[in-house]
Amino acid sequence: MAMVVSNVIARYLFRSPMHGTEEITEFMMVALVYFTLAHTQALRAHISVDFLVSRYSVKAKLICEILMYILGVLFFLLISWQSGLAAVHAWNIKEITFGVMPLPLFPAKFLVSLGSFILSIRLILDIINDFANLGRKGQQ
Repeated sequence: MAMVVSNVIARYLFRSPMHGTEEITEFMMVALVYFTLAHTQALRAHISVDFLVSRYSVKAKLICEILMYILGVLFFLLISWQSGLAAVHAWNIKEITFGVMPLPLFPAKFLVSLGSFILSIRLILDIINDFANLGRKGQQ
């Protein structure tokens, strides 16, 4: 935010914008989004629509949650794998952004891969935790 505000001030007050602000901001947005996914999952703060599941028993809710987390693991491992391949390819061909300040694209693609992988690990931990809770609910 400080970079964007500084760029706006430099552009309008001094008629001299800071070059590369847009490109760097785009890279930081990738990091912000993909590195906060796992933390948000750890807090269980992702948006969910549960108007059907809210009527289920606690055990049925846990089973639905486990199934959704398994799908999430598969989906985000696929994203991690494919974005990892894209990062390697971007590295090999020296892919860069088009703009005032050319930057290599492989770091952003690698951040997508890493953030998705970390989220997959978080989902696996939640699956293990939910299975433990399912065992406790089944004993009651």
